[in-house]
Amino acid sequence: MARPRRRPHRGRARGRVAARGDGPYTAGERPRAAGRAAADHDCRAATAVAISTPDPKRRKVRVPRSLPDRSRVQPYSRADAPYFRSPGFYVRVGGLAILIGGAICILVLRAWSIQVLHGKQYTSQANLQSFRTVDIPAPRGAIVDLKGRLLAETRGKIVVVADVGALGALDQHGWAPTPVGYAAIRKLSRLAHVPVATIVTRIQRSVIRSPFAPAVVLPSPDNALTNYLDERGADFPGFKVTGQPARQYPQGGIGSEYLGLLGEVSQVELGMPRYAHARPGVIVGQSGVEATYDALLNPGFTRAKVRVDSLGRIAGPLERLGNLHSLPTLQLTIDARLQRAAIKAVQDGMALARQNGKHPTGGSAVVMDPRTGAIYALVSSPDYNQVRAASDQKYAASLYTDPSHPLLDRAIAGVYPTGSTFKPITAEAALSTGIITPTTPLLCSGSFNLGGFVFHNVEAGVFTTMSLPTALAQSCDTWFYRLADRIYAADPAKQAISIQQWAHKFGLGQQTGIDLIGESGGLVPTPAWLNSTQHQPWTEGQTINLAIGQGMLQASPLQVAVVYAALANGGTIVTPHVARAVIRGSATRLLHFKPARKLKLTDVWAIRQGLYDAAHTPGGTSASVFANFPIPVAGKTGTAEAPPYDDHSWYASWAPFGHPKVVVVVMIEHGGFGADAAAPAAKEIYQAFFHVK
Repeated sequence: MARPRRRPHRGRARGRVAARGDGPYTAGERPRAAGRAAADHDCRAATAVAISTPDPKRRKVRVPRSLPDRSRVQPYSRADAPYFRSPGFYVRVGGLAILIGGAICILVLRAWSIQVLHGKQYTSQANLQSFRTVDIPAPRGAIVDLKGRLLAETRGKIVVVADVGALGALDQHGWAPTPVGYAAIRKLSRLAHVPVATIVTRIQRSVIRSPFAPAVVLPSPDNALTNYLDERGADFPGFKVTGQPARQYPQGGIGSEYLGLLGEVSQVELGMPRYAHARPGVIVGQSGVEATYDALLNPGFTRAKVRVDSLGRIAGPLERLGNLHSLPTLQLTIDARLQRAAIKAVQDGMALARQNGKHPTGGSAVVMDPRTGAIYALVSSPDYNQVRAASDQKYAASLYTDPSHPLLDRAIAGVYPTGSTFKPITAEAALSTGIITPTTPLLCSGSFNLGGFVFHNVEAGVFTTMSLPTALAQSCDTWFYRLADRIYAADPAKQAISIQQWAHKFGLGQQTGIDLIGESGGLVPTPAWLNSTQHQPWTEGQTINLAIGQGMLQASPLQVAVVYAALANGGTIVTPHVARAVIRGSATRLLHFKPARKLKLTDVWAIRQGLYDAAHTPGGTSASVFANFPIPVAGKTGTAEAPPYDDHSWYASWAPFGHPKVVVVVMIEHGGFGADAAAPAAKEIYQAFFHVK
């Protein structure tokens, strides 16, 4: 049975509410109000339903809109209150704080590592992504002569270059011009009269070497073209007139015999020890001292950088990296003044040969210090113009097909029979083996018969006995025929091999070791060589021919100069060279070239006397040239047969006779008698060397 619910008094409830409206609730009253509200819940609900309009007699109380902070009602959760004050809450908050603090520390340490520890590394990587390295040619070291005169230096030359990025694009197949770039190339092609294919090929080759370097498309433009491009640069986008290092020759076109040419290193040359320092695309010496001392003179490429965008396209100007280091200067033993005089002397000797009805095809000369092997002048004619070859590509290319062979350095690579200049070697072979003495008399006649074959002398009417000095002075062929016959008969089993042995000792049949490339070793024929190459037996007649420098003997003017230097200095086989020193600032480092060997010569005074008499006594082969010369000269003429053409003209000598300072060897191809062409040319050289007018 339901219990009747007691209805609360309405006025009492209203009065309570009104009374409570006088002021704010407090924290102490809140629980009590909550309890009463719970007990009278149903009563209030019913009363709220019954009241529809406010009682006009009800007292109105105004409640403030904002309460003081100390009296404001704060939210509070009875369910969570115990947890917020528990140890678990503080453990969780502390753990979260540790995690956040640790993360911040890691970020700070990482930032410090990036900025401080690895800052340079990451900066470098960033620069690598925004810059590209470019290789551009660097200037070569200078070359000076014995007196310090500039022979070769590096200066700027005007070229036309192409911006490869502006004219085309690079893909997996290589560089190719865009339509706009092709139009610009075709426009330049019409202006410069250079095929489009040539310009494109030059750009493609440059891109292979260095993708971001300016490509040289016109290496030798004329002034009119460069001025036109400078004035109308906007009409030729992608092309620019600029400067590039280039070899200059202050002494003019002389020096092709020892300076040499420059050119891009080839794949074959990259495998040579001489070019071990080189990189693909670099310009190296191809001949002369430019090649021999390329590692000294050639700095290779200099580095530059260019800014690129995210697609790798050029976005900034070319900037050089660092300063260029000063290069060493190579000093040569060449005297430019004497070189000019020797060139003129050889040309005059060829002119004399023409006046005598001969047909000279070239000439050469070697001027050398017999004590050290230092070369003062080296001449080869015809030669080429050093200046023009460096600046004119068409001229340089034509040198390879020129029938006169101007690229052949006849002084070191031209080999010929030596004629009578070989006779001192035959004499020393006989003296050293005791076959003759300096006073041994032998017949000099108009001819010599060997087994029915007649060998003739130049002087057909002569018939007298001579000693060695006289035979050398008058260059009697039949005297040396009889000497060779004695040498052969002394030991037939060896077939007069002593002549070849002494020729090898003096340096013939092998390279001299000069510091220039392209030297020929020549040939000294021996029985073994003849049998292996020609399949022929050696005969006494070949020994007789060899005794006067004929037959299959081949020697260069430089080799003959080394022989006569040994006769002059007492037997030292010097190493000829054209480099003297390396100069770095104020320091000079001399280069040393050790002699090849020291020979023990027998009665060499007799050979020397014979060469002196040849230039000063009546009947001497060169007395007509040097008898009245103020400087005593010792020398030997040579007339070497070269059928079907004219004979070769030789003169090998040194001066002064008693205190040798210089060896001079002149050779005029097909110039006739030695005294007619080569000896007068040698006299001109001596006049220049000793300042004799």
